[in-house]
Amino acid sequence: PILGFSQMLLAHPENLRDTEAAQRYLGMINLAAKDAATVVTRLRDFYRPREGTESFGPVRLDEIVGQAISLTQAGWKDQAQAKGITISIETKLENIPPFMGNQVELRQALANLILNAVYALPRGGTITLSTRREEDHAILSVSDTGTGMTEEVRQRCLEPFFTTKGEEGTGMGLPAVYGTVQRHGGTLEIETEV
Repeated sequence: PILGFSQMLLAHPENLRDTEAAQRYLGMINLAAKDAATVVTRLRDFYRPREGTESFGPVRLDEIVGQAISLTQAGWKDQAQAKGITISIETKLENIPPFMGNQVELRQALANLILNAVYALPRGGTITLSTRREEDHAILSVSDTGTGMTEEVRQRCLEPFFTTKGEEGTGMGLPAVYGTVQRHGGTLEIETEV
């Protein structure tokens, strides 16, 4: 998001005259920078145990979904359209009561899932984000109409540093998502087919 929104402002300086739009872009850049700092801190989770001193606060899942969509807009909309690709995001959000969690981690995890879905849509398509409640659990589902994964890739996709993106990928996205889900006492299920 930092790169995408700053490139958009550099490529279209006339947007800076629109104070409201410029403030929105700068707000997203600022939020993404703060999230990135937290992600860098979280990298330690791959090599050292978690400290029990961190605090969770109330989280509204629908807000996290909206923020993640906004933060990733440069990837799923602007950059895709520049390549002649149309990617749309649909939401199906139920009213989920607030729960205790880490907003930054959850927002970044969802942003990783959205950007992975974008990568799986080289010819365009749809990403669907849905929420629902089952008993006392909040369920967040991310699906796309993309290329899918082979069974071999699905088996390895949560391994740190494993990537199918070549030089474009770090192999840290899905492992970070998995770590976030575990820290929140949740489970992660990956269903895919080529």
